[in-house]
Formats: sequence, C-alpha cells, structure tokens
Amino acid sequence: MSKHVRLVVFAGTLLGSGLLLVAGAPPRATPPGELSTYQWLSGREPLQVELNNTLVEARNLRRPFTRATTICRRLERVSRQLLHSGRAPLPHLGTAANIGIAQFSQAAEACLAGDFPLMWRQIDTGTTLRADAQDTLDQILHGGHSGH
Repeated sequence: MSKHVRLVVFAGTLLGSGLLLVAGAPPRATPPGELSTYQWLSGREPLQVELNNTLVEARNLRRPFTRATTICRRLERVSRQLLHSGRAPLPHLGTAANIGIAQFSQAAEACLAGDFPLMWRQIDTGTTLRADAQDTLDQILHGGHSGH
C-alpha cells in the first residue's frame, strides 16, 4: 500500500474510531461552558477532513506552480487551526489528537519555499507519528490512559 493511500486510510481510521468510541460510550456530565469529548472531536472533524484532502494533494505535488501555492497555504492554515482548536475536554486528548500536526505545518513551510522533498518527508513523518499515536488516542477515549 502506498504511503499516500495509508495516509488516507489512517486519517479516516483516526477520526472515525474516536467518534465511534465516544458516541458509543455512556454520556458523561460535561460542566457548563466545556465541550464534551464528542463535541470537541466533532468540531475538529471538518478541519480533519480538509487536512486529509490537502495532505493527499500536497503529497502529489511535483513542481511549484500557482496551484501548489494554494495547496501549501491551505495546509499551513488547516494545520494551524487544528493546533489551536481549543482545549480538549480530557487530559492528553489534545496532545494525542495533534501528534504529527506540527510536521504538517513544517511541510507547509517547505512547500511554500518550493522544497518538495522536505515537504514529502515532513508529511511522511507526521503521518507515521499519527499512525503510531492511534493506540494512545484509543486508550484515552476508552478512559484507560494513565498519562504516558
């Protein structure tokens, strides 16, 4: 399976499993003014989908051109929005959900500079980090994460 296909499959798995686990969990009382885990993940879903689509487009870039700049800027914007999407309702959830996003932000910078080999490496690194974080995210969503 190519890295770009794994990225798409992983991204759907990461987001999908979190929403399914939370949706199937018994509801917990959420203090007024705070988001539930489901609300927090649901609020990030449109950005997550945009990130996944943009990563696929960026990974397929082969040379600088006008459309490349648009893709690079979109990757920069969505990465920044995900990194600053607000405080997560569970300890370590925000950290686990954002693993690899910094590398995507660095990929956007490399892309804007026209350094596609560096961009591809950063995308691959970020994707690998996110795949490796899946178990941690699942543990957090199941309530079994001890903070490691």
